[in-house]
Amino acid sequence: MSHKVIIIGASSGIGKALALKYAQEGFEVGITARRTNLLQKIVEELPSAKFYIAEMDVEKVESARNILADLVEKMGGLDILIINAGIGIPKASFEDELKTIDINARGFMGLAQWAYYFFKSKGSGKIVGISSVAGERGGPTSPEYHATKAFASTYLEGLRIRSKKRNHGVKVIDVRPGYVETEMTDGQKGMFWVAKAEKVANQIFEAVLADKPVVYVTKRFRIIGFLMRNLPEWILVKMM
Repeated sequence: MSHKVIIIGASSGIGKALALKYAQEGFEVGITARRTNLLQKIVEELPSAKFYIAEMDVEKVESARNILADLVEKMGGLDILIINAGIGIPKASFEDELKTIDINARGFMGLAQWAYYFFKSKGSGKIVGISSVAGERGGPTSPEYHATKAFASTYLEGLRIRSKKRNHGVKVIDVRPGYVETEMTDGQKGMFWVAKAEKVANQIFEAVLADKPVVYVTKRFRIIGFLMRNLPEWILVKMM
């Protein structure tokens, strides 16, 4: 029996690279996004693979949870859920900041919470949340983005502790990427150590296989994570 993975937010970037990686490794792969035309192109890249497509808008959290449940039923089960959907809006207005919170925090939590209880009921499963090294501290340009990524990491940690404490059998993995070549980072200035999405996907795949609780991708961003956690605020003010 092949293993089954669903990737939320698979139309481009890390999500697309993960979809192709898992398919190449023999998984049955469910892929979701708002832009289903881009999901269809992924299917066409690997016609021999077993893909399932579902249109999903994570901002509509109740609908997204129902779509996830339907997709799991269609696939006949689930072993790994990867929540990759998220946005970052430069020079965000108040409405943009609310939208970022609705997708990156409320939507993220809604899907992770559903998956936790699904996996608890079967006694096993993995929730993989794509947060960000940005969640380590606040940032002056997009404080709402940093805050939502901090929420994601803290929520995942809470689920992980709950599972261990109560022996629920759910593995919870927090993936914290640095700079990655994606639509969201296209045109951004000041980036360094920028990685290809394919390299990031390969490192995520190996980390999930090893059940690592917290993963920085690429690996060198562990240094940045350490510095961001430990530098005093007055230094961050000068740096950022």
